[in-house]
Amino acid sequence: MYTPSPELPENTVPPEKNRENRLLIIVIFILALLLLLLGWQFWKQKQNTMVIEEAVVAKTDSVGSLTTDLINLQAQYASLKTSDQSIQQELNSKKDTITLLMQQAEKYKNDPYIIAKLKKETETLRDIMKGYVVTIDSLNTLNHVLTNERNVAVESLKVEKSNSVKLNKEKSQLQNLVQTGSLLGATNIKAEGIHFNFLKKEVVTDRAKKVEKIKIGFTVTANRIAKSGNKNIYFRVITPDGKELSKTGDDASEFSFEGSKGYYDALQNFDYTNQDVSMVVYCSSQTGFIPGNYIIKLYCDGGEMGETTVVLK
Repeated sequence: MYTPSPELPENTVPPEKNRENRLLIIVIFILALLLLLLGWQFWKQKQNTMVIEEAVVAKTDSVGSLTTDLINLQAQYASLKTSDQSIQQELNSKKDTITLLMQQAEKYKNDPYIIAKLKKETETLRDIMKGYVVTIDSLNTLNHVLTNERNVAVESLKVEKSNSVKLNKEKSQLQNLVQTGSLLGATNIKAEGIHFNFLKKEVVTDRAKKVEKIKIGFTVTANRIAKSGNKNIYFRVITPDGKELSKTGDDASEFSFEGSKGYYDALQNFDYTNQDVSMVVYCSSQTGFIPGNYIIKLYCDGGEMGETTVVLK
């Protein structure tokens, strides 16, 4: 007997259709999860990439900053100047160290540990440089003070030397003045040719062939500042032909006067008592006298007392 199937409600979905819908929802849900997972992985990868890029940039900046610091530091060391050889050698050594650090920074630029270590060494060198700056400034100040003191001392020495030279000159002039003032002088100097007659008496003559001696009369003048005592007067006779008459004819008659040397023809010793003394001295010639003008000079204590002339025919 036929039994009619029950009729479904008008809004009822068939079971097959429900299963299809559930399957579609599950697939959509799984796809959504996959999309979320892929999105999260993409975001994570992007974050990692950004971190790596930042690290690379930071590392590059760190190496660049270190290199710049080292270059500046080396320039600062190079600007330090001192005349102290020991300190200058230390500065040169530090500049060599900085050059080595720059080479290491380039070589190990991808090693953060070494870069950090190099930075510490750079800071240490900078602190050391500050100490050098203070030391060099102190030395320069001291050198400036010492230089000023030396200049003052040199100027004082120049003044003292100038004063000393001036005093010595004045002293020398005074000594020369005293010495000149203490020299004995002679006045009334008169010379004449003489010969002796058969009675051995002096006869004045100007005939050269007859002259046996030249008679010299003079007066030693009183000089209060001259030293008294035994003195010698040297008589220097210059002949018409420019020669000197010599008492002995050799160096035994040589004497010194006014920085020069010459020969004396007569020597008179006397005791000077700071009073006028008149005396007569005779000069002779071993070879005779020739016509002409004879110059006769008197010397005592190395200075000239006076002179006179006599002409023989």
